[in-house]
Amino acid sequence: MKASEPKQAGPWQPLDFPPEHPGRGRRTAWLFNAVLFVATALLVLLLLLPVAALLLHVTPARLLALMTAADVVAALRVTLLSSAASTLLIFLLGLPVAYAISRYFGRGRFLLDSLLELPMVMPPVVAGLALLLAFGRRGLVGVWLAELGIQLPFTLAAVVLAQVFLLTPYFVKRAVVLFDGVDRRLEEVATLLGAGPFRTFFAVSLPLCRRGLLAEAIMALAQGIGMFGAVILFAGNLPGRTQTLSLAIYSTYEGNPEKAFALSALLLVLSCLLLLGFRLLSRPLAQEG
Repeated sequence: MKASEPKQAGPWQPLDFPPEHPGRGRRTAWLFNAVLFVATALLVLLLLLPVAALLLHVTPARLLALMTAADVVAALRVTLLSSAASTLLIFLLGLPVAYAISRYFGRGRFLLDSLLELPMVMPPVVAGLALLLAFGRRGLVGVWLAELGIQLPFTLAAVVLAQVFLLTPYFVKRAVVLFDGVDRRLEEVATLLGAGPFRTFFAVSLPLCRRGLLAEAIMALAQGIGMFGAVILFAGNLPGRTQTLSLAIYSTYEGNPEKAFALSALLLVLSCLLLLGFRLLSRPLAQEG
């Protein structure tokens, strides 16, 4: 390798800086690398310590016994059912929006991106109150829904709606990046060969992003099972109806902390499994990129 060629650093190889002065440059490089290493070690320690403490506190036998308790099974059912329904809605609603933003919004893309970021920066509790004011019995739209005999608050549909409201922007923004990465020339070739927009989308654009979109759907599912603030305000905390695992942890902690710890470990295991699925699907994309 020539001296002028950039040196490819491995995973743990310290950065190499060309020193202006041999001694001073070497000391600066080592100091900089030491700062990076210490910061990384501290962050890893900060992330792993609470997780390890929680998992070490609960035995596998306790986890298995917990999964057969009636109230836990009910909370788990509400959690998985609402998260699966919201993920499906997020996918069906967010997919066309993401494609439209990627292909058809020029200067308006900035405004639409800003609008999508609003729920992302909104505190979950505020989102729950906003949903109540919009879809509550006396809310902006809730009045009209009540006349039709539809009541959303404190139902399973409210859990789903809260998850869709807060998580769809994340899915859309990530899906836009995936569609932006599709080679436009392939779509143009399909159009020149006589394919309409629907066929071009389903035969060219969507297959090229399918693995990434599936990974994002799993991420939305993982985010949904841990949602708390907006759900408890808009859907309430009704065991067997709207009580998810997160809400069950909140209810149990005051009277039975040990059970709350076990529920937290169960929720953490579920999240880790979904995160593993996300990584397995998104890793080939990163390698291709």
